[in-house]
Amino acid sequence: MSSFKQRICLLLCLVVHSSAVLLEATLIAVDNSAYMINGDHRPDRLTCQYECVNLICNVKVQNPENTIGLMAMACPQTQCPQVHVTPATNQDVGAILVKLDQINTKPANSVRFESAMKVGWMSLKNRMNKNQRPRIVAFVGSPLCIDDAAALIRWAKRLRKNSVAVDIISFGESPKRNTPILKAFVDAVNRDGNSRLLSLPPEACPPGGLSDALFTSPILTE
Repeated sequence: MSSFKQRICLLLCLVVHSSAVLLEATLIAVDNSAYMINGDHRPDRLTCQYECVNLICNVKVQNPENTIGLMAMACPQTQCPQVHVTPATNQDVGAILVKLDQINTKPANSVRFESAMKVGWMSLKNRMNKNQRPRIVAFVGSPLCIDDAAALIRWAKRLRKNSVAVDIISFGESPKRNTPILKAFVDAVNRDGNSRLLSLPPEACPPGGLSDALFTSPILTE
């Protein structure tokens, strides 16, 4: 068994024996921009992101009523970020990973973060089980171009008003470029500690990489 699979098994055991996984509909928003081929996180950012998505999905579906979806945040300026797997009803981790494999073959364009948060909320509004708490888990590994920071913070407050939690995993060159705006966004959307920013520049990652840091973070352990 690979070390990554061993970490998944260990984490799932801890989840099962500690506390119940919250009832949630989770949309995982990935960075599929041209920056993701960079090898500063070994072997590259795309692979590290893939491992983390796998980890998150396996934890979320420990509650049999949870659903998971997938959105790609990078796209041309004339288009909107695309939801590839809707979180309305999907409980299949395999469907997420197959689609992510396809997305990873053509990294291009830049992340449209504000648009992604809006599209993500619209997708989560369509969840079948309204008792599920809506959550977005966003991966940002590239520099963001935010045209209107004030508008983004207003949108974060709107998400908070609608009880949408947002976790952000910032890695690659994002921690050096995006931390102020991402922190402000998480602070604005946060309600009673339900939203978190995990900032991991390459030099701060443990030997096991990005997934090792996520493995022990509050995003998965709380």
